[in-house]
Amino acid sequence: MKVSELQDVFLGELKELLPEWKFVKRERHFKLKRDEVVWFFHISCINHESDFDAVGNVAVEYLSGKERVCIIGAELGNIEGSGQTRFSVSSSDEAISSAKGLYDFFVEVGQPFLHKFSNANEVISTLKCGGKEAMLISPFTDQHEVQINRLCQEYGIGM
Repeated sequence: MKVSELQDVFLGELKELLPEWKFVKRERHFKLKRDEVVWFFHISCINHESDFDAVGNVAVEYLSGKERVCIIGAELGNIEGSGQTRFSVSSSDEAISSAKGLYDFFVEVGQPFLHKFSNANEVISTLKCGGKEAMLISPFTDQHEVQINRLCQEYGIGM
């Protein structure tokens, strides 16, 4: 089976596991609008000659109308603290089992992240504190002050 066909089986299984999420094929991510934010579950594929590894990433995007105010996110294994976590796919059966494994990991690690950081106060507090968690959610430290200011301004939060 071609790598592209394995990816189709893998993503097809994830689509079934995430029926309320919109899949954006071109971006290879799932998207869900939640109140004033948009949640993303992005799938990265590391291709090899006859197989691939899948990696899950999550992000929370804050919008003002259609304009992005701020986006924060991280790879699931990094959120957990174990480093990048890959799900190997080399057969159709493995595509299904790996998709279920990634989905379970997303529910365990990604969804709590999305819930926590859907609160602008939580993002602001984390970025103000700096350190490892701030670097995890937003690795470009030179942007932290801008992100804090934009969130405070948009949500009427005192600095």
